[in-house]
Amino acid sequence: MSDITREVVELMDSETSERPPPDPTELPEDELLQFIEGALPQLSIESLGRIGEAVRQLRQTKQDEALQSTRQSIEEQLQRSGLSLRDLFPELLPGRRSGEGGGPVPPKYRGPMGETWSGRGHSPKWLTALEATGRRRDEFLIRDAEGEEAT
Repeated sequence: MSDITREVVELMDSETSERPPPDPTELPEDELLQFIEGALPQLSIESLGRIGEAVRQLRQTKQDEALQSTRQSIEEQLQRSGLSLRDLFPELLPGRRSGEGGGPVPPKYRGPMGETWSGRGHSPKWLTALEATGRRRDEFLIRDAEGEEAT
């Protein structure tokens, strides 16, 4: 065998011999993901279950950390600016909402005995009883002079 042939055979053998797995701490995320996705089909169902549980736990931990970090950062910014969460997101917090008068909601339904209901919350007993007898809720809608639903 010539020296060149021997070198080619050695090179081919070295390329096909088992290489140690790459150090995951040295791989960029996209290459690491590619490596993991390539390795998953070789694992048993039990191993896949263990990995799945480890992934769920680690994901939850990272989400909790991100939540805490973000919350802390927002609180610090609010404190520096003198603003509150209510100033930034009034529509998301309980209590008075911007743009609303905060007064009572006008009635949407009127019963045969003059009872009224805004249409919010649980149905009143008078309406539930009437519906149980076969009456329809829209029969009790408060309508304006033109017969349109009052707003």
